[in-house]
Amino acid sequence: MADLLSSLKLIAKAKAGNTDILHEHKWLSYLYRTDEKNVNLEQVESLESLEPNPVLHYVEKTLAILDRCYADLPASEKEIIEEVLRWSEVAKCGSAQKREEWRRRGFQLRIHNIGSARIYAHEQMAVPFGQRHLQKEDLIYTLILTHGLVGQFIRGEVRYRQLYPLIDWIQSHRSSLKWDIKRILLALNHCIIEGVSPAIWEKVRAETSQIISWIAAGEKSREHSLKERLRRLRESSIQKGEDFEALYTKWFSNRELASMFHLLFQKTDIWYVESALQDFSFEEFLKIFLLVYQKTNPLTVEQISFEPLMKDIYYDYKGKKSVNLYKKRIIEAYLKACPLAGLISGDTQPNEHVTLELIPFDSLGSTTGVNFTFSKPGEKLIAFCQEAEKSPLYERSILLLYDFFGFRKDAFDRLQNEQHYLADMNNAEDHKKIIADFAKGTAMIDVGAGGGIMLDLLSKKHPNADITGIDISTNVIQELERKKVRERKSWKVKQADALKLSSYFELESVDTIIFSSILHEMYSYIPFHGRTFNPDVVKAALKSAFAVLKPGGRMIIRDGIMTEPKDLIRLLAFRDPDGFRFFTRYVEDFKGRKIDYEITEDNKIKLPVNDLMEFLYTYTWGEEAYPHEVQEQFGYFTPSEYRKVIEETLGSRANIICFRHYLQEGYSTHLLPKVKVMDESGKETALPDSTCFIVIEKAE
Repeated sequence: MADLLSSLKLIAKAKAGNTDILHEHKWLSYLYRTDEKNVNLEQVESLESLEPNPVLHYVEKTLAILDRCYADLPASEKEIIEEVLRWSEVAKCGSAQKREEWRRRGFQLRIHNIGSARIYAHEQMAVPFGQRHLQKEDLIYTLILTHGLVGQFIRGEVRYRQLYPLIDWIQSHRSSLKWDIKRILLALNHCIIEGVSPAIWEKVRAETSQIISWIAAGEKSREHSLKERLRRLRESSIQKGEDFEALYTKWFSNRELASMFHLLFQKTDIWYVESALQDFSFEEFLKIFLLVYQKTNPLTVEQISFEPLMKDIYYDYKGKKSVNLYKKRIIEAYLKACPLAGLISGDTQPNEHVTLELIPFDSLGSTTGVNFTFSKPGEKLIAFCQEAEKSPLYERSILLLYDFFGFRKDAFDRLQNEQHYLADMNNAEDHKKIIADFAKGTAMIDVGAGGGIMLDLLSKKHPNADITGIDISTNVIQELERKKVRERKSWKVKQADALKLSSYFELESVDTIIFSSILHEMYSYIPFHGRTFNPDVVKAALKSAFAVLKPGGRMIIRDGIMTEPKDLIRLLAFRDPDGFRFFTRYVEDFKGRKIDYEITEDNKIKLPVNDLMEFLYTYTWGEEAYPHEVQEQFGYFTPSEYRKVIEETLGSRANIICFRHYLQEGYSTHLLPKVKVMDESGKETALPDSTCFIVIEKAE
């Protein structure tokens, strides 16, 4: 057998184009000749930047770790490990023709360790009997068969009993073993796990060593409890802030649910769970498994693989691997329509556009894959949304998607831009600190809590206050709940409608209510009395808040403002050569109102001052935010209009104790290098005010 260095050289030669060597080395031929990218996407940063042959790349990394870290290992043990590493991934590869041949032979290619072990055993039959070392081959076969299972047991994906073939082999050969089996297993698992991630290896190194000690000692009673196995399957979600202990106690107090999960989990190994389901909530996770339970035979199923869903739920978004939120939101809506009690009793509501599908991996039904499938029109609409991401059509396509799948049009759920949106909100920390200074009392509400920065500021300034963030978006609330647990925050969150606060809070029970950059979104997105961009929605929000505000309490507003007099005219010239094209596109796409303008003889744009500023709000954010910003109107009242609305809507008990309006710092810095703003005479002039800050105190 060639030494390890030769294996690495063979891979290097093959990657350099020397395909003649593939005829002599079947393992390399199978790894090299593959049309599929069967790789766990969990540790992948970008699908677009995946290695052309990620499995071969991974095998090369594992061999390099063996070469680097185990130079002093006895040659016979190193040869065994090398052979295992070379063959353990072949079931993920092979040409289409070869894979079809393997399937005809009955090799289980979708459970890769089982398939690879069968392929190895089949290929050994071609070796002349007199040249074979059967005990060593048997050990290599068993190590391939149990390849990676120590790591998968640590993750909760497989049962400890899957290691029994290895334990039994060691026990039956103990008296004749020439090799240090613990040393082999530790080196092998080091290569396997560090090949995925050095950080993961450091994290599980001690536990790996402990499990290897159990295996070598012949211990078999080491299964995880159901709770511990679920905890391990939710590890990524827990790290993001999921309160597993509370959720497990909540849901598994239902004895029927607990019984169903005990039966399923004691009989099955479950692959790619974290990779596919870590971004789903714990309740959604449970519902998905109950759907699987309904569609399979829990008495006979042995292997459940979420690999199909893992491959389908991710795609590249601007160069990064991202969850396909179009599909995820559709799945979430489907699951929301399936009450847990109904799933436990076997009662599910059919959905014409999305369903959970089981994909049989064998003829007996013992091994199955899991995915969600969508109707053909739904698939085409999802693809259209992906194509429209960088287009003004984006928001329109999302509304089509919502209509088609029967979603509630949640304007605060920005799908793929959601994380950027929450980050942008958090970046406004400096502008929000003044709000915390004006807040008073012990009961506070932040309306439209978004990324949670206002909640953090309030908690820091008022550590003894009872602070609640509300948001209409389920997904924003879920992210805030994770942040709360992850960062051990004292504030609370509640999914609530800002127009109906008295449904969630007692009348005159709150000391401070904050509307920070949220009223303009309600104005722009909420179809109030049949239409968006309706000032009555702002009035309704103020009345809703004022009703639950204590006497002496404060309502704080920070939002967009229009300037006055409203009939001021401004001239706009672009220093950016692409600016004029951006403007004409904006005029066509802006939803808030018709933008009136004319082109002067010297190619300047002449338009009302508030139309100018509304455009500049969008222009400063650039292409990234364009599809969303053209849907919003940031300024909706002038200062005098705002005062009048407050007085008429809230009455004499509403005392305005602070009313400021100003140009928010940053607009000039970002805009003036790109535009020139002039009065009607052509004299350069300052930008108008962008932002208002209003504090209303409720009279005793």
